[in-house]
Amino acid sequence: MSLLDKLLQADAGKLTEKPHKIFEVKRLSAALKTKFELELQAIDAQRYAEIQRMGIDLGKKGNVRDVNIYEMQVFTILDGVKAPNLKNQELLKHFGAATPKELLAKLFLSGEIADVYNEINELSGYEKDDDEADEEIKN
Repeated sequence: MSLLDKLLQADAGKLTEKPHKIFEVKRLSAALKTKFELELQAIDAQRYAEIQRMGIDLGKKGNVRDVNIYEMQVFTILDGVKAPNLKNQELLKHFGAATPKELLAKLFLSGEIADVYNEINELSGYEKDDDEADEEIKN
């Protein structure tokens, strides 16, 4: 049986379903005295590329002048976190945040933002780099 035949027999819904997982932010769990869990989901390729473009500052000749990693991380998180809804108006108002981006800055420490970003990247098909994987094995 060819690969094409196998694809035609496969459950299209299962093959195209975006990977997801639950990720706990331990500091916030301790502060709330209940699990602070984020439901994370992969981001599709087109949206991922749009997010990357938002973080790149191009010069007049098309050369890269700057890469705003924080912008890429924040927009990846805002798209990749399915629950809780970080764009909820009541939540924004409660924390005195004008935008979801501002809410992220208030809720999460920089390392937590990086951790959530990395988890969403993995769900989206990007592997951890070898140094990061080696460090995780050592711990």
